[in-house]
Amino acid sequence: MSQKQIQSLELLSLGSEDLQEAVTKASLENPALIVRRGPRDFTRTSSTVSRAASEASDNFEAALESRADSRETLKEHLLLQLHTSRLSRKEEELGEKLIHNLDSHGFHVLAPASLAEGEQAESLGKMLDLIQSFDPPGTCTANIQESLYAQARQRKSCTPLTLFLLDGHLNFLDPPVPEKVIAKIKAWQKEQSRMFAQDEKTSGYIKLSVTTEQVEESIRFIRGLDPYPAREYGTQETHFVSPDIYVERAKENSDADRMESGIVTAGGVTWKIRLSRETIPELRINKSVSSAESTELKANVKKAQDLIDAVQFRQSTLLKAACIIVKRQSDFFKNGPGNLRPLRQADIADDLQIHETTVSRMANGKYMQCEWGLFEVKYFFTNALSSAEGGADISRDKALHELASILAEHSGSQKKLSDQKLSALLEERGIKVARRTVAKYRAMLNVESSYNR
Repeated sequence: MSQKQIQSLELLSLGSEDLQEAVTKASLENPALIVRRGPRDFTRTSSTVSRAASEASDNFEAALESRADSRETLKEHLLLQLHTSRLSRKEEELGEKLIHNLDSHGFHVLAPASLAEGEQAESLGKMLDLIQSFDPPGTCTANIQESLYAQARQRKSCTPLTLFLLDGHLNFLDPPVPEKVIAKIKAWQKEQSRMFAQDEKTSGYIKLSVTTEQVEESIRFIRGLDPYPAREYGTQETHFVSPDIYVERAKENSDADRMESGIVTAGGVTWKIRLSRETIPELRINKSVSSAESTELKANVKKAQDLIDAVQFRQSTLLKAACIIVKRQSDFFKNGPGNLRPLRQADIADDLQIHETTVSRMANGKYMQCEWGLFEVKYFFTNALSSAEGGADISRDKALHELASILAEHSGSQKKLSDQKLSALLEERGIKVARRTVAKYRAMLNVESSYNR
């Protein structure tokens, strides 16, 4: 393998932040390489004195801006409460994952579903509700609106109308004029009443009778909630994850895939896939050096061009792989967690005509942002059920998700479901697995047999 190929694979394995650091380091060592970030050019400083002065200035500025934060961190505060709760070992482990996954605002970094890893899926809802009830209430949520909803649910004075507004309808308060808010609610109720088979919560919202006084009361209540409940805690342990790939529904449908442009059609939806440009600088050759005759400068130009080619290979491979993942896992991107199809790294390698280890490098430490949250790329690779059980087109992820759903739906029943009954209920949902396999999956979900339950 050539040195250039080795460099290409090394860059492919790097996340966006690490790539930026590697490129910056290369630009400082190579006068033939120009790194362009926005309107400014960053090139190698020819003067050792000026470079040292620049670094000293940067260090001094960083020292001025940084202040020691001795306050208890949000994670420390939540973990203390978690460890004093009566939980099983699996629930406590999942709770720790959820808490360590929070940013400085107390919001999720990675989508919680990607942390449960199948075996803890049944406990995910319970643990989210528990941590959201900890002090300060409203952390371990996706965003401000979900945080406000979690806070409101814990207050006895909260009205059904307030919960409705915070449950995905906060935009009805723009503007916060009671008459206009009521008109929007009635329009929503009319539209929903025409739809077939509403769930219990939606049916309750449709029956809401709303008055001006109730709207005014809800507005006062919501204004008393804290959109950033984690603001009083230290942040020195906060770590951020930047998406490498963004997946969005395209506004207009396409007739065909155009993967080189990040366009994929699947399941009646057209997807737009793009790579993050925030941390990937633009690279080019320094024209004042490119025509130089000295052997050393010619070598520098070649190194610069090799680096540019390697970065372009990384970006091209990452985009094509992301397009194939979205194409193959369109059910997930359309409907959310629990809808993954069987997908191996070898499948992506075959489509890209590259080695499987290259796909492994590509997936390592990369993150994909979609409407369901932020997921590691490797989350989208999942094994299939045994074809002998008739489940060749069903992933283990989907089977575990459906099994957890069935168990949750029957959690209040006096008669516990046997593995044979669970197998029959799964088959009704199009998932054919043997009783012994159900027993294995039930154990992965940390659920005891019907006899012990």
